[in-house]
Amino acid sequence: MAKEIIYEFTIKKPEVKQVETQRKNKEGELETVLSNKTVKTPVKIVVQKPTRRMADDAEVHYSIQLSKAIKMGIVTKAMLIKKYADNGGALTEDESRELLRSLKKLNELENEYKLIATSTKDKANKGRSEELEVEIILLKRDLQALESSLQSVYQHTADAKAERSTLMWYVINLTKQENKDKGLVSFFEGIDFEEQLEDFYDKYELNEGFDFDVVSKVSKIVGYWFYAQESTKEDIAKFIEDDG
Repeated sequence: MAKEIIYEFTIKKPEVKQVETQRKNKEGELETVLSNKTVKTPVKIVVQKPTRRMADDAEVHYSIQLSKAIKMGIVTKAMLIKKYADNGGALTEDESRELLRSLKKLNELENEYKLIATSTKDKANKGRSEELEVEIILLKRDLQALESSLQSVYQHTADAKAERSTLMWYVINLTKQENKDKGLVSFFEGIDFEEQLEDFYDKYELNEGFDFDVVSKVSKIVGYWFYAQESTKEDIAKFIEDDG
């Protein structure tokens, strides 16, 4: 069964290939000569939609990264909000309370969603799962509005650090390239996430060329999908076009 796709595009990759040409030798006879020539070969890049198992793995990755950050002494969003509520800051007392309530509610909804995902796929569970998806999306949007005044501070919290790492996890695990012999294969090389992450940085730090262009584009695509939730291929195409 073919996996669903978030987005796909084709990009030309310069490759050096041997080509045959004919020329006359000193005796006036035609001979075949091999020479190297750079040709641009179209390569199909596919950003796959994560399966339920992959989404679960991403949540585990997030939890591990969050735990690591907390152990390093980095504060969580909830800790930061409480600090602002106690000492006064960018949010009012009512806004701080609302933010804490929303974070707690979001955690409850996400836990219920995970529980249903591992339960029997009956009609009632499917209906509740769809309801939860909508509730989670709406609540996240409300949270983003509340958090906007603290965004510059939040980006240094344990939650934000874990979220960025999870986004990178998705970029690496969802990005595939078409291989004429093997079908879709991972674009990033390595036997595990850490090695593939190194390959991501190696490609990105080239700052030009095929690998850099692919990494830049898929990072935008996955980032838009990650934060926009219900984005369509048309939405992503428009975002890429507008972003230049």
